[in-house]
Amino acid sequence: MSQAEKSKKPVIVAQIMGKWIGGGVESVIMNYYRHLDHTKVQFDFICDEDSTRIPYDEIKKLGGRVFLVPKYQKLPKYLKALEDLFRKNQYHIVHSNINTLSVFPLYAAKKACVPVRISHSHSTSNPKEWKRNIIKNILRPFSKKYATDYFACSELAGRYLFGDKTFDQGKVKIIHNAIDLDKFKFDPNARKKLREELGIDEKTTVIGHVGRFVQQKNHDFLIDVFKEYRTKNPDSKLLLIGTGPLEEKIKAKVEKLNLSDYVLFLGQREDTNKLYSVMDVFCLPSLYEGLPVVGVESQSAGLPIIFSNGVTREVIISKNAKIVEAQEVKAYIKKIDKIIQGNRQSVEQRTTATISENMSIQKEAIKLEKLYCKPIKILHLISTSLFSGAENVACQIINLFKDDTNYDMKYCAVVGKNKPALEIRKIPVLELNKFNIHDIKKAISEYNPDIIHAHDPKSTIVSVIASRGKKIISHIHSNHRYMRKISIKSLIFHFYIERMISDIIWVSDSALNDYIFNKIINKKINSIILRNVVNPYELKKIAGNDKNKYSFDLIFLGRLEDVKDPLRFIRLVRQIKQLRNIKVAMVGDGTMRNEVEQEIHKYSLDKNIMMFGNQINPYKILLNSKLLLITSKYEGTPMNALEAIACNIPVVSTPVDGLLEIIDKKYLCTSDKDFVKVIIGLLEDQEKVNKYKEELKLIDSTINNIENYKANIEKLYN
Repeated sequence: MSQAEKSKKPVIVAQIMGKWIGGGVESVIMNYYRHLDHTKVQFDFICDEDSTRIPYDEIKKLGGRVFLVPKYQKLPKYLKALEDLFRKNQYHIVHSNINTLSVFPLYAAKKACVPVRISHSHSTSNPKEWKRNIIKNILRPFSKKYATDYFACSELAGRYLFGDKTFDQGKVKIIHNAIDLDKFKFDPNARKKLREELGIDEKTTVIGHVGRFVQQKNHDFLIDVFKEYRTKNPDSKLLLIGTGPLEEKIKAKVEKLNLSDYVLFLGQREDTNKLYSVMDVFCLPSLYEGLPVVGVESQSAGLPIIFSNGVTREVIISKNAKIVEAQEVKAYIKKIDKIIQGNRQSVEQRTTATISENMSIQKEAIKLEKLYCKPIKILHLISTSLFSGAENVACQIINLFKDDTNYDMKYCAVVGKNKPALEIRKIPVLELNKFNIHDIKKAISEYNPDIIHAHDPKSTIVSVIASRGKKIISHIHSNHRYMRKISIKSLIFHFYIERMISDIIWVSDSALNDYIFNKIINKKINSIILRNVVNPYELKKIAGNDKNKYSFDLIFLGRLEDVKDPLRFIRLVRQIKQLRNIKVAMVGDGTMRNEVEQEIHKYSLDKNIMMFGNQINPYKILLNSKLLLITSKYEGTPMNALEAIACNIPVVSTPVDGLLEIIDKKYLCTSDKDFVKVIIGLLEDQEKVNKYKEELKLIDSTINNIENYKANIEKLYN
């Protein structure tokens, strides 16, 4: 195992359990929990405060935790407690196991920006439970609204909660109610011992049932079946394992029918796996089920079993399982008689019973583990089609995580002329035809990211509109003028967008401090300052692909746009030329290209300034320039400056935001006069240059901490 693998923390899954009372769902989830690799996956169990049978000791021993929240009937308190818990623990996955009620915890999870929200269908419904069905039918249409993933224990349960269309599209993952098959194997010694303890003769026919005493399990009908069966087969007993609100009612009925000596109420047992060996036939007349785990357990024990027609056919995994189509006492009696007659002489043969390996918890746990541990999918959304600072940052982040199997990333933009730049950096791309809502929705649907990393306010706004329930991180790469004042964009961003995103990354202090609404940013948002960094090794590696030779005094590296002020750059070159000969490179493209070319020609600078246009690999040119000159009107933390520092190239700049905290103020100029003085001073004094370069080495070691930068990004993703 590598050091990276050793240092990986397990994925913490928040399991929403509702009221824990020792039912089938709790049994299924705990069974999976016992068989997962806890170095890879851990569970936090979130249970209602009125839960009665939480196995605290076992959960703690396995490395899990339990959190109690108000019961869902106290809905406002329930939702607030869940949202606070999700935010505090920063879960990547919330897995809700409460069927139609999952809409509530998944709504809270969405508000807390949890990227993976699983709705798990564990059952169906029955028309006879009309009161419960009113609530179910109201909530069922919302089952998919806040979920990102759909799980079901069976096809029937999946179709019930998520609909036929969703199921037929393959969007529902079947997670079987699997068990440890060996644990439930028929045990002749346990049969003999437990029958003696219970006072049951070996010749006595034992009908068994395991389940909570609730209407769904249909105990009332089961008692009617047993009463009728005893009239023909007096040497018979009924074992009822479980507890529940209807237990006393069923006991009263048994007493009224004079069956108290023949019906054994065993309560909640820890040895249910052994009690299956005591039984001769298992009867499950439930009104409805998803995929009953007791049905799987009993078949694993080689036990003949009778299901009602309210149970999914998927539970039939052995030749001894039968469905009773009619919910009538006589139909059950007939089926029981047939099964008993066919199996009376072959009890010992139950030791060789086999069932489908799909129900093996060992195999199914591996499948679930893979689903939990699948890479986090991150879509980097870019609104521009020219390769510049924001695009460079997105590529850098993607490459930082390229060897990490926990992440899968794609660059999403109108690629245009950026294609060669992306190819040379080996960036996986999801290309847009146009940067509009329609195309972005299509891209999100195709890739289905867990997180959208939006690189500027425009991308953030579009991400919120185009996505449904995705975690969105907004990355503000510049101190935008429209964010410093009351404008349509700043108003939309604050009053709407801030409510829909999880995090904001600002690339400089001033980008945050100058934001007009900086003092009232939504408190639920994680707002951080994370300065850009450059990987010098990656940069020099790319530079090595350029075999040309260059030599320049000054370089302009950026978009030919007003914000970068290329006209001022040309004006400064003109003034320097009047004092000394100078050779200049202008690398970049943009809407001002024609104007820039006209200005160069106007001042007869054609022999001094070489226009390179947009370059997929500008780094060889940068490495062979003496100074980087930045004339921007505003910036965040300019990538071109960081690249120059990484290459040990001196920077002279306007006092833009990010550089105020990095560069010595004597190299930050406001007037043209100061610019010319500083540039001439450096070009004509190598000692000054050498001293500046020594300062840059120290600056580079401080600001270009790639590992620290990656760790901060990873915190946001997790």
